[in-house]
Formats: sequence, C-alpha cells, structure tokens
Amino acid sequence: MIEEQCSKTGSYYYNINVSYEIPYNVLDSEEPGTMQAKDILYSRLKSIVPDEYEKFAVKLVVYQLKDNYNYLVTYSSFFRSQEGLPMESYINVRETKEQIEEEIEEFFRTVDCEYRKINIKTFN
Repeated sequence: MIEEQCSKTGSYYYNINVSYEIPYNVLDSEEPGTMQAKDILYSRLKSIVPDEYEKFAVKLVVYQLKDNYNYLVTYSSFFRSQEGLPMESYINVRETKEQIEEEIEEFFRTVDCEYRKINIKTFN
C-alpha cells in the first residue's frame, strides 16, 4: 500500500552526509572574524537545500576523536523530493551536495583551518 502511494506521488528520499577532520574546534572560536564566517556558513547551509524539498533534518555537528583529539565536522541532511523525474532530482541533489562541500571548505580556508575530507561509507 505504501509502495503504491510513493510510486504514484513520485517521492524520492535523499540523505547527504559530508564530514571533515580538523585539528581544533574552529566552530567554537570566540574570534570575531571566525564568528562572522561561521554565521555566514550557517546561513548558507540552511538555504542550500531548495525549498521545493520537504526537509526532515539538516544539521552540522562536531565530534571530538578520542585517539588524536582532532575534531570531525559533519553535515547531514535528510529530505524528500515530491516533484520531477528521478534522474532530474538526483542531479539536483548531487549539485546540492557539491555546493555544501564548497561552502564548508570555503569556511575552513577563510578561517585558515587545515581540513581533510573524510570518506563516509553508507549502508542501505
């Protein structure tokens, strides 16, 4: 029953995850320039996922690693597209992920923070 409803409405669900390892928690910095750059980053990340998608979760989380005390900055979003063709929707979401990566990496460069992109393995 649910499968029939989803196929009739053309619903497609997407989950974007992007993670970076950094040497210190730059997002907690009190430096005015860093705080301003962080506010710009948050604003841009909120608006990157287009309004045409139903957003269930959009978050940016920082985790500290126990082995080397570095930090992981992880962006994740979960949303649904109810319009368009599957390939068109997929291409739009792929472009959205690229924009998210560009924004986060630009933030790290702006505040002069070294970073390394982490490859996330997903299981469905």
